[in-house]
Order: sequence, then structure tokens, then C-alpha cells
Amino acid sequence: MTTVVEYPLSVAGLYQYHDVIGLLSGGGPGFSGPVSVALGPDGLLHVASRANPNQPEAVRVSRCTVGGDFVGEFCGWGEAPGQFIWVTAIAFGPDGNLYLADENTHRISKFTAEGRFLGCWGEFGAGPGQLNRPSGMAFAPDGTLLVVDSLNDRVQRFTAGGNLLAAWGESGAGPGEFDMPWGVAVDAGGAVYVSDWRNDRVQKFDAGGGFIAEFDGRDGGDGLARPNGLAVDGDGRIYVCDWMNDRVQVMSASGRVIDTLIGHSGTSKWARTFLDANPDIEEKLNAAAQNIELKRRFYRPTAVAVSDDGLVFVADCYRHRVQIYRRA
Repeated sequence: MTTVVEYPLSVAGLYQYHDVIGLLSGGGPGFSGPVSVALGPDGLLHVASRANPNQPEAVRVSRCTVGGDFVGEFCGWGEAPGQFIWVTAIAFGPDGNLYLADENTHRISKFTAEGRFLGCWGEFGAGPGQLNRPSGMAFAPDGTLLVVDSLNDRVQRFTAGGNLLAAWGESGAGPGEFDMPWGVAVDAGGAVYVSDWRNDRVQKFDAGGGFIAEFDGRDGGDGLARPNGLAVDGDGRIYVCDWMNDRVQVMSASGRVIDTLIGHSGTSKWARTFLDANPDIEEKLNAAAQNIELKRRFYRPTAVAVSDDGLVFVADCYRHRVQIYRRA
């Protein structure tokens, strides 16, 4: 298992730090700007790296075990079918396949869990079924796919094959309006949660897009600042990546903040292997001990996923790792 110094509790003590997977790398065991995380039907963790414009080979989806064993990756930087450049989200459908949103080509691509390309759909525009910088994705209990159409300030519901079923939202700050929405999650009853990025809130809708409520993180907390990725667990708890505040806020089903995850990372298995092979680098890191506590913390968390057995996976984007918590 990964080497860690301790297993501290979250701010309110409802969660306990469990593990970390990660290392800054352009290929192989490692991530480069992870922006989305999903558990596959095979039990493997899939992590999408966005990387940067000078690192096209690092734009990929990595596959690893929950314990941190590297299994493989698939990529293919470009705009041709089966390729992607600005990956924003990945999600598994009820068919067991992985769906990937690319805001560069404004389309959704479909792969097997192992990375074999199966097809894609989507085109740029503001008309029905068209997309402008798609970001978050989530499958509803009925098997339909919800896509956050970010720069069109709306949510669209599609069949898994890309046929438009419904859409809602418009630009603004009122109920049911959005300003660059990013993430989406669906609970067991079909209710839809959308992180409204520039409005610093999460909005909740019924399955048909009817507005129910908004949560700004001030009930039990001090508010949200540019929320992005989010998830809902089987008990209705809402997990929101509070991007600018470098934390994950855990809310009750009513939107009250009940706990906060701040990041407690130790040294990952991949990092340990690298440091063992480069002792001079580890010496330099140890010499900078005053910065260790800060580096344990989240730095721009971007996505969160929750397993059925209570594990919480957080894509710690700017530190190129996935931190894992467990319900205490």
C-alpha cells in the first residue's frame, strides 16, 4: 500500500484520509492535471489528464487499481474520431463503456473501459442538441446522459447514442439560470445537481429540469467559490469541489455543509518508486520540510467520485494526484 504519515480525519470528523495515487508524469504511472475520475465496472479507477498545450502526449485516460497499481492508459491527442484534446469529463454508462467530453471538438466520444474507440457524436453550436464547450456528464437512473453545455449555459439530456431528449437553462443568475456551469450529478431518485461555476452555487432540479433549490454553501459553511466537479452518494450526501477554496464541501441532502475535506496526502506508491530511484531529489524535498504540510492539501480540486463502499476519490488537479477518503 501507499506510504503515508498518518490517517487524519476531515474537519468535522465524518471522513478519514485513506490513500493517494499520483505522480506528475507525461505517460505511464502518473497524471498531468487530472480533471475527472470515474470507477469502471471492472473496479478500476479511470483518471482523465488534461495536461497543457506543450504536453500533448500527456492528454490521456489512465487506468489503475484503487490500491494504486498502474494498469494502462489510452490517449491519442488530436481532432480525428477517437482522439481528444481538451478533455473535461469522463463517465461510465450502464453499457459499461466510457464516455468522454472534449470541449475542443465539442463532442462526446465513446470507448470501451480498456480504451477501444467505439464512436462519437456532437457538433459546435447553440441549437438544439449542439454543444459549446461540454463539461460535466452524468448518467441518470434511466440510462440517459446529462451533459453540461457550459458556454450555452444549459443542461442537455441525450440518449447514450446522442439523440437529444430535453434541455433546460439560460444565461443569468436567477433560479434555473446559469453562468458557465461545469459539473453535474444525479441522485438515486433522478434529481439533477449542477455546479453553477460563476454564480458560486449548486442548483438542484427534478428529472424534467424543474428548479427545486440552490445551495451556496452558506448554510453551515462560509460559501462556495467557483464550484466545479460534484457527486452524490447513495445516502443523498452532496460532494462539491470548491475550486477556489481548495477544498471539497460535503453537504446534506438539504444543502447544509456537514463536513469539509482539505487534503492530507502522503507519498503515493508511484512517487515512492520515483524517489527511491532518485535519492538526491528526496534529499531536496526533505530539506524543504517547512512546505510539506501545505503540499498535503488540495490545490484546485476538480472532480470527485464516490464508491458504493464509502470511498471518496478527489482529483487534486494542480498537484497531479487523486486523494482518497473513507467515511469514518
